[in-house]
Formats: sequence, structure tokens, C-alpha cells
Amino acid sequence: MASSTQVAAATDPLADDGSIPLIDVQGQGFDLLRSIDLGHSLWRPNGATDLDQLSSRQIVVVAAYSAEDIESSRPLMQRFMTIVLAMGLGPQYGSRALTLGAVGYVDAGTDEGAIRGVFSDAVARVRIRRLREAAA
Repeated sequence: MASSTQVAAATDPLADDGSIPLIDVQGQGFDLLRSIDLGHSLWRPNGATDLDQLSSRQIVVVAAYSAEDIESSRPLMQRFMTIVLAMGLGPQYGSRALTLGAVGYVDAGTDEGAIRGVFSDAVARVRIRRLREAAA
């Protein structure tokens, strides 16, 4: 008999790292990441219902313009593999985002190479986490 974890994994849609949703109310984070070759296509959901069909193992990027944006993104961090893109916040909120459940924190104020590197590291951590979950 299949365990509930196996059944949930079988019914959960596959995560698509080639097409990553970016939740960005203002659009500046989306414009920034689109200008940098991250190796992933990005799309902006129109609303929460656009995320309903996604796997819980899906990478989602949230552009945060304030500390409150990070706090209010906690439900997403609990549901998806979330990377926070800090727009004008600096690195000081990274530990808070990670404590709330984010898998990565990218400071948009750094240079393009650093953003690309931090983003790639976060995606790699997500893939490792998925492998560990699948092996458990």
C-alpha cells in the first residue's frame, strides 16, 4: 500500500525550473532579472490563482521592496521553494527571509554576476532538497 507521502508526490504536479513565477507588484525586480541571463524564463502571475496549479516544490521568486513585503510573503515561503529578491533593502533582511522559510535571498543592489551566482546557488539548493525528499 502506498504511503500518503508517495500518493501526495504522485499527485503533485512536476516543478518546472525552466519557467519560474516572479511575484512583483511594482515590476522593477522583474525588469532587473529579465535583463540578466539567469538561464530560466520568468513570468509574472496575475494573481494567487495562477499559483494554484504549481507544485509545492516549484521555485517562486518574490520581489520585496520593504521588510513588510518579506513578512507578508511567509505563506508563499511555506508553500513553495521561495527566493526573495530584495529591491533596495540591502543584505540585512536576508536572515529574516531565511528564518521565515525562503530558500534564498538575493540583494538586487549587487552586481549582475553576484545576482546570477546567488540565484544559481539557491536553485541548486532547491534541487538538492528535492532529491533528499525523493530519497526519504
